Amino acid sequence: MQSETQNLGEVYAARAMAESEPLVSTISIPKIREARDMVYNGTDTMSIKETTTPDGIPLAFNKKGSRRKVSPFTIILILLGGAVASVLYIGNILAVGQRMAQNNQLQMKHRQILNGQDLLKAQIDRLSSLDRIQQIAHDELGLQNSKQLPVWIEINPERVNQVEEILQQQMEHRR
Repeated sequence: MQSETQNLGEVYAARAMAESEPLVSTISIPKIREARDMVYNGTDTMSIKETTTPDGIPLAFNKKGSRRKVSPFTIILILLGGAVASVLYIGNILAVGQRMAQNNQLQMKHRQILNGQDLLKAQIDRLSSLDRIQQIAHDELGLQNSKQLPVWIEINPERVNQVEEILQQQMEHRR
């Protein structure tokens, strides 16, 4: 067994040391790879004559870019966002309608209160009129207006000072 491994080792070493011929590949590689790998930059730089190489091999042109497809998740997300936005919008419209109805009710109630206040003011004016009070005083209490004109009373300031001193003395005695 050892002789077989030595023989195999020698065989492998001999193969490694020997110059080998280049391997022939079954894969065909295009001769002008650069033309196939070119990227379109938006300008048409090649004329009709330049569409083939000097060897007569036609150059490959870039394919038209395919449009990117929209994923179903994106569509569902957009629809869900639209649904949420529409629900919020409709909710806002309903809330505004309710607030408007409430505002109208409060305005009507305010008008009723103002009308009631106006009626009460008119009733106060009617009940507090001088003619009505004189009539009630004459009919129920037997009061009449004085035939004499009112007289102004004049007060002597010295007499006022005397009265105040007397009042102070009485207050001191009580203490």
